[in-house]
Amino acid sequence: MKKLVSLLLVLVLALSLSSAALAYDAANPITIKFWHTRGSGANGETATKQTEMFNETVGKELGIIVEETYIGNYDTLFAQFSLSTQAGEQPAVVVSGNTYVVNLIDDGLLEDMMPYAERDGFDVANILDCFMDIAGNTDGELYSLPYIRSTPVMYYNKSMADAKGITVPQVVTWDEMAEIAKAMVVKEDNGEVTTYGVEIFNDNGYYAAAWLNQLGEPMLSAEGDLETRTSPALEGSSWLTVMDNWAKGVDEGWIRAFDATSASTVATQMMYEGKLFGILNSCGSMKNIVKNMADAGYELGVAQFPTYDAARPVSEVGGGQICLVKKGNSEEIINAGWEYLKFLMSDEQQFINSTGSGYLPCTKSVATYDQMVEFWAANPTFKVPFDQLDNAVCQEYPAYINLQEFILNWKEITDLVIGNRSLSAAEGLEQMKANVSMFMD
Repeated sequence: MKKLVSLLLVLVLALSLSSAALAYDAANPITIKFWHTRGSGANGETATKQTEMFNETVGKELGIIVEETYIGNYDTLFAQFSLSTQAGEQPAVVVSGNTYVVNLIDDGLLEDMMPYAERDGFDVANILDCFMDIAGNTDGELYSLPYIRSTPVMYYNKSMADAKGITVPQVVTWDEMAEIAKAMVVKEDNGEVTTYGVEIFNDNGYYAAAWLNQLGEPMLSAEGDLETRTSPALEGSSWLTVMDNWAKGVDEGWIRAFDATSASTVATQMMYEGKLFGILNSCGSMKNIVKNMADAGYELGVAQFPTYDAARPVSEVGGGQICLVKKGNSEEIINAGWEYLKFLMSDEQQFINSTGSGYLPCTKSVATYDQMVEFWAANPTFKVPFDQLDNAVCQEYPAYINLQEFILNWKEITDLVIGNRSLSAAEGLEQMKANVSMFMD
């Protein structure tokens, strides 16, 4: 009897989803809201292009109109989205910073898309494995899809390297990066630096966390649960090693200390002006950086994220997931949002998104998609971040409710150790341990 009841419930759910999917039509279109973090330049243009393509094809056929709106960065969008669900003004589809998804799930704001995927024969197995190992996408659930995901890479001025007869390896070690960067530093007779080596930004969950993994002592333990983690990096030597080497690089003059504000904007502009050899930055900026370097008369080089261990070139995967909003939305709106998400996950749209911005294509089949293969052959720098995925770890793994607090404390300590050099790395370690002891086991 229990099995019969379960089967009937599954049948009712399937019929409900099926009928809801047909509740709109081309003659009476509905409009749904899509909120995202993609601002001006190549990123914003790509978001607009993909939405217009949907509205002109699938949306026109089904009777769905998507209105896309840039809200701000991940923090701003998270705050505004949370408020919108309380006021009943929420979108149907929202982009969330990858590390915030677990909070949205915990607050009951998102729809599990797995029943829709099973209903429509959507191939969940085609999503790259790392994006199915994150909170909300295990145990037969699907609370988010990879949308604007990225790995950091080493952007550098290949023209400057060529002029000095230097070849940057595709997989560059920390020691090799240091040697190359030192060779690129230019100083005046008075000691003033006119061309710097490389710059690393204070976004440790994205950059430095990868080095902790490479050294075998990650930022957070895999053991534990959403509320219970330890930090092997703080308990061992990897945190101290990373911070000490970074500080030494600044003192030796081959690493430029990050700016207190607008660090990425300042550093990329210095690259375009030939005042900075290289930066570690998101592949999501590649389209803009390629264009601006060419406009400045330089050839851009791209290497994988530097590694402490050539045999273990681990990188972090950051960026945003895209989610279907449950709270406050009707089944009709939710189904319409699902149609848009399916559209974005097609190989054609993965190709458009990646080549239009630099963000990662996130399906397995796109690697053999003819247009993608042809583009990578003509533009090999765009394939570098994709090649890192075999050794990549998503920032949001392992899930931890206090992850943002941990990273915020690390950022503040880094300001002191690297930004103004008021603390040594060893002193920073002790302060970091004291700060996180309040919320970690």
